[in-house]
Amino acid sequence: MAYPTSLTAKIPWHSTFNQECIDRAATFADVLTAPNLAKILANKDFVASVINAADNAKNFSQEVVGFRDNYLGAPLGMGVPAVPVPPAAIAVPLGVTVGIDAFTRLIIGQLDAHPNMTDAIRAAMGIDPDPRGLGSPSIISASPQGESKVALRLRLAGYKAAAVDRRRGGGGWEQIGVTITAEFIDPDGPLVAGVSESREYRIQGIVANVRQGDISASVLVATTP
Repeated sequence: MAYPTSLTAKIPWHSTFNQECIDRAATFADVLTAPNLAKILANKDFVASVINAADNAKNFSQEVVGFRDNYLGAPLGMGVPAVPVPPAAIAVPLGVTVGIDAFTRLIIGQLDAHPNMTDAIRAAMGIDPDPRGLGSPSIISASPQGESKVALRLRLAGYKAAAVDRRRGGGGWEQIGVTITAEFIDPDGPLVAGVSESREYRIQGIVANVRQGDISASVLVATTP
């Protein structure tokens, strides 16, 4: 989890996080609900407002001290100093959460554990990479083995298991197996007996029996009858 501790860093972080949440609401629909998105937006605006207000108040305080010291300690004949102008009153919009840091960390935690989360999305949202060291699985090679079998060599990228998907004959993707090793054999015969066909494969990591993380780039191979 990455959430800034510096006040000045929180302003751009919340701005980026809010936009990423809007853009990825469909990907994390069960976390980024309409009420949560409304709170994230309201919090983003108020973070900037309240941090700037505190800075303005500090500057005003310093100006008042200088104003006081001029009137009390300046030599006779000094010109009249300008009266400090107090900062605008703080307005709290509807929907702002009391406990913005805690609420934001809660949402980050839910997103971080979501099956659809990837390191690329984490980076875009300003969230630390997966602490478990899981990367992006990939297919190193796909080789026809005769009799329509295809051998896959996989990079599991830290996952203990991966789901293997296949697409052929103009159909959709289907999961054809789960592997715990870097080798996987697709033993299925062709859709039409004795006819070579094109097959496309991809993989995705599995944690606690749930598919999650990046889906690999697909590879295309022609079988041999």
